[in-house]
Amino acid sequence: MKLKYYFTTLNLLSNGVIMTLYRYLNEAKDRLDISIQAASKWLTSDKKKEEFLSTPVDVEMKLDGVKLNLIYINDTGDYTKDWIVSYKGEIQYPTEFDFASTYSIKKSSIANAQFKLVFEHLKKITPNLFGIPINTEFFIEMIMKKPTLSSNYTKHGMILIASSPCTWEDNFGKLKTRSTFDTSNREKYSKILKIPTPELIFSGVLGNQATFESSIKSKDLKEKYNEFKSSINWNDKDSIISGISQMFLALDSKYGNHKEEGVVIKYKDGSRYLKFVQPYQTDQAARAIIKSKYKEDDPEDENLYWDRVRLAALNIIQNLTHGKVIKYSQFPEFLEKAAKELKKYKLDFSHAKKNTLQIKDDIAGQIKLQSRKSLKGNNGSLILGRFQPLTKGHEKMINLAKKESDSIVICVVRARKPDPEKNPIPYDLQVKMIREVYPDAEIITHSTANLFSIMQKASHNINTIYAGTDRAAAYRNIISRNKELSVREVKRTDEDISASKVRQAIKDNDMKTFKQLMDRKLWKYWDELKKYVI
Repeated sequence: MKLKYYFTTLNLLSNGVIMTLYRYLNEAKDRLDISIQAASKWLTSDKKKEEFLSTPVDVEMKLDGVKLNLIYINDTGDYTKDWIVSYKGEIQYPTEFDFASTYSIKKSSIANAQFKLVFEHLKKITPNLFGIPINTEFFIEMIMKKPTLSSNYTKHGMILIASSPCTWEDNFGKLKTRSTFDTSNREKYSKILKIPTPELIFSGVLGNQATFESSIKSKDLKEKYNEFKSSINWNDKDSIISGISQMFLALDSKYGNHKEEGVVIKYKDGSRYLKFVQPYQTDQAARAIIKSKYKEDDPEDENLYWDRVRLAALNIIQNLTHGKVIKYSQFPEFLEKAAKELKKYKLDFSHAKKNTLQIKDDIAGQIKLQSRKSLKGNNGSLILGRFQPLTKGHEKMINLAKKESDSIVICVVRARKPDPEKNPIPYDLQVKMIREVYPDAEIITHSTANLFSIMQKASHNINTIYAGTDRAAAYRNIISRNKELSVREVKRTDEDISASKVRQAIKDNDMKTFKQLMDRKLWKYWDELKKYVI
């Protein structure tokens, strides 16, 4: 079941803000995020350093939270009907976290149950939302406790980063939005939503001591400036950059007992965004230690724990559905019932580093994952390959997947480095040819055959991976811990057609063989393919 809403009048800003910001926009898994360059990577020449220190900038605090998307879709005054809340493209539902109290969530949750706090905030503000157009998307940084975050936050909070008119699509609980990224309305929406914007700590020119102090906007930064100013040689560019970077990174977090993640430096003309961040953000060893805080010391014990979590989730699902297939229209109500069931559920296993709430949080995540994958009409499949080009051999596998699935995702795997021999056909032409034969398929691309990254990128759910005999065993090994996934092996025969045979036929100018190996709909691409293959 898909729900689509389209914003019909998308007004672009005339002051260039959106176009400038778009240079820094990352569309990853259909979620917008800002990719900001580290200042150290940019400031590699005297000219760049001089520009950096003489250009008027705004400096804002950068927090180490998770990115949420909030979309205002209706104005009924009921927060459960007026908002979509999404994390990593997955829709969160207002009552799915009712297995725990707000107090216990604030105290010890390290997973998605903390999103209950978002809904409680929306409940408070929703009756008074005047001035927000329908289908406005808000990009939120949520401050929370999570093993994947490097910062040790002890308080919760939300920060409004940007907003945008949007179109959106709900595909069985996976959200896909199309939007820009606009900061011009932040202060206006901040007052309405009662969500603060990033703290402005400096506004002015960084490299001039005479004006630096007067440009400070934060009491905390003023204190750090008084500490560091005597150690900075204000006539030396490197000394200034080093000194102000240490100054910014010495600021304490307002959400935990640690130094904040860093700062974002925005050129006031919108031409550049840079950041200073704490060293631990790029230290993989340090991040691994943080992640291990909530993992069993023995990997086998951790794997056994997740097997028990999954079994508990399946037991609750079975008790509620008795084997019946759930429709997506029933999904939010089902998750509410599951939360009530989980609240009274008696655990028969434990984890050395997690308490009862944290274990139930893991079970809740598995209930949602397993039940969403089994929704009526949501049985999707993945077929991946190089498709250089699409042949009748590929079609044999894709047609079987179409027959046995509700939807198919075709992933075109393209190596990061060009290979004129094995991968001569450009991606746009590959997609064009696949669309010719499979107009309704979701087509994505990835630089490796990493199954989990590919499935994250797809907007459709994937339950089955279709593969030839040469790949099936390797794929089964990769997904062996993920019981909700399966590999469907499609055995190859001597008559199967490889793309290399097609490319050779093109090189030999053998149109007869080309036509034997290719779908009739693709014969018209003969001349275009010759440009790249020969």
